[in-house]
Amino acid sequence: MIDVGVNEAGAQYVVEANLKDRDSISFVKITQTTNVYQTGGIPQVSGANVLVTDNMGGSYSFLESTTEAGLYKNYDFNVLPNREYYLSVSVGESVITASATSRTQPSIDSVGYDFFEFGGQEVNLVKYHSVDKLGEQNHYRLIYWENGEIEETYYLGDDEFIEGQYYNAQFFGTSPDLGDSVFIEILEMDEAMYDYYQGLADEMDNSMFSAAPSNPPTNLQGGGALGYFGVFMTDTASLILQ
Repeated sequence: MIDVGVNEAGAQYVVEANLKDRDSISFVKITQTTNVYQTGGIPQVSGANVLVTDNMGGSYSFLESTTEAGLYKNYDFNVLPNREYYLSVSVGESVITASATSRTQPSIDSVGYDFFEFGGQEVNLVKYHSVDKLGEQNHYRLIYWENGEIEETYYLGDDEFIEGQYYNAQFFGTSPDLGDSVFIEILEMDEAMYDYYQGLADEMDNSMFSAAPSNPPTNLQGGGALGYFGVFMTDTASLILQ
């Protein structure tokens, strides 16, 4: 769950539309913001009409889960490369729309780790290897799990300095032990989605010199909604440290 209700105002819809290139995992989640003094949890929004279409004539209804209010899914949907996707959410008197563009599929060539001794401590630093595609503007997010628990850090990057190159990158801030399992997922997205994640990452900067918190930039239109519409091409890899 992404907490984006920073600015105090009337209740706003929050749409988290997370569409991927694998069956059964795409979803649209709709909630509402609450006043900072309100108790009782985050309101889940039921009864919405959620439709995803594309520029090739595809049309996909996302239906509300029978077991989780506010969660809408289409188990047969998966993102295809190099397409324009359009979201329409009708809820109450509001119509919320957005568009996003899928890219080609990224790839993780391999995952490994380096052993260091730093400050008297032993550190295992996980890294991955990949090849950036030449002639494309690519924006990436890496998600890291250790023993099934997700790392909250936003690992983000673009290909400004690695276009078309074979490269490796490290997951700084992590240090699994021998025997631990690591799972990583790479997401490739359009620039608007990347800017949204960058805004969330900036909010997580709690240093004394960081700017006052604000809602990250959204690609949603209508209804004063917060959140995002993201279409992702992905790849995954895993490692057990030995």
